[in-house]
Amino acid sequence: MNIMKLDWKFFVSKKSRAFFSILGVALSVMLLVISQILILTVERSNEYTLREKYGNYDMLVGYQTDKHNLTEDDITFINQIPGVKNSTPLLYPYIGEKMKIPEITALPMYVGFKNDQLAKEHPFLNIDKGTFPKGNEVILPIRYLKSNHLEIGSEIELPFPPRNNKQKVVISGTLKQNEKLENIAVFDYDWLSKVTSNKGKATVLMLKLEDEASKEKINQIIKSKYPDIFIDNRTKMEKERENIGGLKPFVHTISISALAGSFLIVVSTLQMAILERKRELATLRLIGIKRYQLTLMIVFESMVIGFIGATVGVLLGIVLSFLSQRVVEQLMGFSLVGIVIPWKSLFLCAVSGIVITVLAGIIPGYLASKLPPIVAYKQSEPSLDKYSFLVRWLSPILLIASIVVSIFNYLYTKGPEWIYLLTGLCFLFSMFIGIPVILYLTVKFISFISKPFLGSDALLAGRNALRQMRKNIQIAGILMLAFVIGLTGYLLFSSIAIQAEKDIKTRYPMDYKLQATDSSLEPGFSKSLEEQIKQIEGVSSISIPTALFGLTLNLDQNYIKNWNGQLFNINGKKQIHISLRAININEVTKFHSIKVLEGTIDQGALRNDGVIITKNLKKFGFQLGDYIQIGRYNEVIKGENSGHRFKIVGIIDKMPVLPSDEYTAYTDRENLKKYFKINTIEQIQYNISNPSLSSVIQKKIDKLLNNPNFSNVILYDRQKELLTLHRQVQQRLFILLAAVILTIFLGIIGLMNNIASSLRERSREFAVLRALGSRPNQVVRLALLEGVIISLAGGLIGIISGLVFGYHVLAGLEAKEYLFPWLIVLIELIISPLIGLAAAFIPSIWISRMNLIKTLYQE
Repeated sequence: MNIMKLDWKFFVSKKSRAFFSILGVALSVMLLVISQILILTVERSNEYTLREKYGNYDMLVGYQTDKHNLTEDDITFINQIPGVKNSTPLLYPYIGEKMKIPEITALPMYVGFKNDQLAKEHPFLNIDKGTFPKGNEVILPIRYLKSNHLEIGSEIELPFPPRNNKQKVVISGTLKQNEKLENIAVFDYDWLSKVTSNKGKATVLMLKLEDEASKEKINQIIKSKYPDIFIDNRTKMEKERENIGGLKPFVHTISISALAGSFLIVVSTLQMAILERKRELATLRLIGIKRYQLTLMIVFESMVIGFIGATVGVLLGIVLSFLSQRVVEQLMGFSLVGIVIPWKSLFLCAVSGIVITVLAGIIPGYLASKLPPIVAYKQSEPSLDKYSFLVRWLSPILLIASIVVSIFNYLYTKGPEWIYLLTGLCFLFSMFIGIPVILYLTVKFISFISKPFLGSDALLAGRNALRQMRKNIQIAGILMLAFVIGLTGYLLFSSIAIQAEKDIKTRYPMDYKLQATDSSLEPGFSKSLEEQIKQIEGVSSISIPTALFGLTLNLDQNYIKNWNGQLFNINGKKQIHISLRAININEVTKFHSIKVLEGTIDQGALRNDGVIITKNLKKFGFQLGDYIQIGRYNEVIKGENSGHRFKIVGIIDKMPVLPSDEYTAYTDRENLKKYFKINTIEQIQYNISNPSLSSVIQKKIDKLLNNPNFSNVILYDRQKELLTLHRQVQQRLFILLAAVILTIFLGIIGLMNNIASSLRERSREFAVLRALGSRPNQVVRLALLEGVIISLAGGLIGIISGLVFGYHVLAGLEAKEYLFPWLIVLIELIISPLIGLAAAFIPSIWISRMNLIKTLYQE
């Protein structure tokens, strides 16, 4: 007997069931394929956008003043560092104090580039028309050409101090219209270095690395050789790259969940096939078919479902990826360069779908092999008491244990956070394996409470649902999975979003911040930027001078016993790191109130060698009226300086414009200049008092930041940070919603298949009801009620599981923000019965229109 041929006849005999099974697998593989294609496409497009925006290089190394430069030996040393793939020098001949030379003050900033591929990656070398300049040639901004009535090919005279001689140069091209390029003049590097007496010197070196992993090590080597050098690690570019990369684990988790849903669909379908064919299978056993052959029949059927479903899923995924390009572009906020097809990954997706489906067939295949031939003729759906020990006892024991451990840990032990994750998973597992019992009890409960409204139909529909318990278990599991994903994901993202928004508003007390990005211990930029910012109409600003990176020198040794931080042994005594920062109290109090715990915050008292400290420093024994001695870290470690004593005139809770400063003392900026020679600015915080001038003001500030003197300054826009955060949350919620909808759709398919099979088995019962006088709409109502009860029960189980598991995940991740998702719970409660109505509608219409006489005469 050809078992496979016989099994194929069984398979094609129930075309609707086979169709729904294949559709379930196809949808899961389709989601997996779409996620692989779109993630790779978004990554490639994001990388392309980043390279267009920031240039395809990894580091900038150099100096910001005219007092230092990179020699040929320095460039050779850096090029020989392991991990450095390529480099190109840039020359800013007029930087720092040289920018004030009268002849060049009103001219665009001179920059010299090598004519090589790496140099062309720099954003300044963005040529619109013309060619790269040779000797005696220059590229200028379009606006400069228009304002001076020039064009490509025109000859102009430009000054080149220090010789104070003018050179005739030809305009070889123009830069693209861009605010950042309006003040740039591009020359050939070799020619510019010669004409400005900078031969063999470079201001900055652009580096391309072998790989990103070597960046930190290269940083350390360069810093150890050149302590005062400036290094730009492209942190803003890396941050944008990480935002996209953060989607990958989330999308993959959603894809795996969809595969789990298809697994349950296949298990449910094949179990249904066994129940419908139990007499045929029993007959095969009686005529000599062995048990393993029955198992192979079911596994073969699952293999056919998996192969067809995976093939269809891959094709649908590719087609929908192309069709969804516009939606993804709007969601991600940038254009895609084109859909990228990762063929190897798609092959693995198809194989995964087939393997999962085959594995799903092993369970019902094993059950079919255990089917007693004689009993099979009389076998009916198992009642609650026939379920195994695993379901009847292990599930409630784990459920109660997980809740008790969580409550006990929260109230008494205050143990590690991983306990919440473990107990949450234990709760979810107990709910999943206990679905038969929970579903049985939930269906009973729903039937009971709906009886006053629906009469005997509610009890009859509930009884019919319980009769088909085995078929409905997997469907309840799918709905539970969908609701758990939705609730847990929403709770997690909402908590993260609320906390992140608070953190952003705390980190940026004002709308904008200009921050020095030097990698030195005392980063800073020239006070000239502060002066120019204050001259812009409509800007209200606070300047934060560079802080001293220091050590205490008179710490009370009795107060360091419980200190877990780093201690420094200075002259036989333990000391701690402390920052001494200058602050203008009058400027701060214009925007924020300062909570004073003791003493005064008068600026005059600070100017008279006074300091105010935060409450954290008070823990080390410092009291109002005491003196605190502070020295510069490098000098104290080397024994070169004993620092300076400051009198504590006030103690505050925290400095509102610097909320992250914990162990900091604040004084007047004149003291930092007098005792430690610090006269630079670390950051400028500002608000725009007149919103109508916002765009004009930002253009002025952007123009200032294009000055190479301020190339170590980064502008932080709080509103952009918030918009980026909201866009990231929206992206993840959109993906979450898509996954939940797809999983629910899988549940609808499975439930529709189950109800159709159930109604087919009970067609004689419905025919009798029709023969006794029941109207078609009564039959439809019974079928619809059955679907509603099953889906509502699965939905309730999912809501409870999702809430409990979601809160355990938040606790395990030490979340600071908890909320109850009223809206999501309400939506899921409304959706649950609608799922049943949608699944039962077509089968109920079919059963109401059946041929009454033909059905009654069926055996």
